[in-house]
Amino acid sequence: MTGDEEQIFEIGLAMSGAVSAGAYTAGVFDFLIQALDEWEKARGAPDVPNHCVKIKVMSGASAGAITAAIGTIALADAKETPLVFDPPRDGAQKIKSYLPKLYETWVAKPGLVAEQGQKYDFLQASDLEAPAKGTPDFSGTSGVIEANQHRPQVVSLLNSKLLDRIASDALDVQEVRDPRPYISEKLHVYMMLSNLRGIPYSVPFGNSRAVGEDCYHMISHGDRVHYIVHGLGEWQAKSRADGDKGRPIETGRLTDSEYSGWKDFATCCLASAAFPIGLAPRLIGAILAPQDDEYRGRHWPSGRGEVLQAPAWLADVLAEAPFCFTTADGGIVDNDPFEYTRFALLQPAASNHDGGKALPQEALELETSPSKAKRAVIMISPFPELKPIAPQGRPARDIVSIAKTLLPALIDQARFKPSEIIGAADPNDGSRYLIAPSRVPDDGPDKGKEQRFGIASGLLGGFGGFVARAFRDHDFQLGRRNCQRFLEEHFNVPGDHDIIGHWPAGAREEFVTVGPDGGKKFPLIPLCGSARPKVALDPWPRISKQNFEALQRRIAERFDAVAPRLLEENFSGLLFWLLKIAVSNLPLINTIRPKVLDYARDTILTDLIRRDMVEGFDLPSSLSTTEAGNAHLVLAELQNPAYDLRNRRGLGIATGLDQEAVQSVLNLGLGREAAGKDFEIWQAPWKDKAGGGLYTLKSRMPGGTSWFFWRHFRGIADKISGPESSAAWSKPKVDEPGL
Repeated sequence: MTGDEEQIFEIGLAMSGAVSAGAYTAGVFDFLIQALDEWEKARGAPDVPNHCVKIKVMSGASAGAITAAIGTIALADAKETPLVFDPPRDGAQKIKSYLPKLYETWVAKPGLVAEQGQKYDFLQASDLEAPAKGTPDFSGTSGVIEANQHRPQVVSLLNSKLLDRIASDALDVQEVRDPRPYISEKLHVYMMLSNLRGIPYSVPFGNSRAVGEDCYHMISHGDRVHYIVHGLGEWQAKSRADGDKGRPIETGRLTDSEYSGWKDFATCCLASAAFPIGLAPRLIGAILAPQDDEYRGRHWPSGRGEVLQAPAWLADVLAEAPFCFTTADGGIVDNDPFEYTRFALLQPAASNHDGGKALPQEALELETSPSKAKRAVIMISPFPELKPIAPQGRPARDIVSIAKTLLPALIDQARFKPSEIIGAADPNDGSRYLIAPSRVPDDGPDKGKEQRFGIASGLLGGFGGFVARAFRDHDFQLGRRNCQRFLEEHFNVPGDHDIIGHWPAGAREEFVTVGPDGGKKFPLIPLCGSARPKVALDPWPRISKQNFEALQRRIAERFDAVAPRLLEENFSGLLFWLLKIAVSNLPLINTIRPKVLDYARDTILTDLIRRDMVEGFDLPSSLSTTEAGNAHLVLAELQNPAYDLRNRRGLGIATGLDQEAVQSVLNLGLGREAAGKDFEIWQAPWKDKAGGGLYTLKSRMPGGTSWFFWRHFRGIADKISGPESSAAWSKPKVDEPGL
């Protein structure tokens, strides 16, 4: 090796599914591109590192697929001009978004309620109306024929036409920019799909090798679409993924309105993000013709990428042109597509410039030593927190409880990849990195302390970011901030790495840092130009009471539009009319509508209180950060619609707090300073069966008829149906007894 040879460190990005928390992933990607662009501008100066970090592959599931796809388009758009803060932030990062398409896609547009001049949102009913002429349609890829329905069916609880508009706006590219030097000329983009039709495989056993004879038959629903994007970059890289039958797509044709390739590309990312029931599924067409079969010869990215046996398609399926399948969220089966990125970083098994000779073993695997690694996967995961398991005794052994728990359990198991995640968590592995939410204030009483909740969009299982634009805006900036910190403190190599040996002496003096072990560390992506000022930490966002109530009204409107239509499409006759009455908003009739809406309201409010993200639950300033955090955990459980009344034991189990901490919060809510406040607590005049107190928020205390039955007929109901009977209609839902 000569000193004149270009020193290259190859990276691939793996972006996890995250629903609305994709705003965080988008922020990470946004700053990464800013840092790489600014470094390219500064390259050549005597105090600037002269190696190269280049992007070869991106993979994504659900929200990660949207970020990978929109990020790809944004990188090609010559008109992308950074957004800046107005007013500017003194001494801090001035750029709000380096790639505005990402900001528009993740922050400005995808809300449950349109804000700040936006016209469309997830709770409008335009998806239930006949589409107007010219309305963008991303329901399926080209060649997929779907019946033209004058009156659309209900395909999702939310209005997914908003996503169609966002995709259409993202594809509005008037001019394509010159290729970037740090991106591969053949950029591999993988988007995970859950194929609801399935892919059949037959594994022969015994002496027979014929399909159907002595075979073990299986169906896989984990699918993916693999695009090879040409022209976005100029780096001539080679990848093991070059051998797959990916879908080639030309960057230069983004401005060609007659070309369907980019519209299909956007449709596939929406298919990956088709969260079941919540968002609309998409129809994807694939080619099964012998020469262009996308499944035959496909590499399965386990180990070093073995070729999986061809699917056992039946003759009638092979006759389909194209093979059309309905998709659901790609994250159901593979939410963290780390392995696809790692596979695409590998070198081909045989190199053309090597005369077709097989490469040595070290070229076929990722080097893990921090002193030698020159290829690495960077995983961006907005939800890396430890998930609590169900409490003891849950689920119960009845049929309904088991059925409700089974699907989430199967999804969790399908996503479980210990071999991938353990490697990423190894501090001595230089080929795997993880960027995850970390919220550490620079000043104030919590200076330097990791906050309990780092990401604003984490409530409601990831859908909470759609509640308010401020939540998504916070997470986008947090992603930019965390990426900057990652590049400064974590994405580095020791001084004995070959790359550092080729640096100019001035660069080694300018960019050296000292690691936790006292050793010298050198950044692989140095911060230059506009990327150097620190990204400020935005204040923790909260939704106002007024906006929260406006959201509830819009949810009710969406319910009134969707529920009757859904019944009409699935029932008829007397049953339809009975069910329609049950969901209607009728005076003097006790329907299920208010119960559903109240449950939705309380569920949202519970998570908002837990994370201190709604105005009105302002606690005394005398509380420490820990005490205030504990209080919000307990108050949230008192709002939880799964219960009417809670005891100390149940609150402790639900929050993970000890009994002393729980009692401290109860005392606060029962004290004089809580009177008339949202955090005021009401204690029932009766006890649980073990003699313990029962509590709820004052705003949820029983009144009128409920109070009468609870107060006077509770004992009678116990005697008639037994104290453990769930049919005791006069009893509230309470925690299991225990002091």
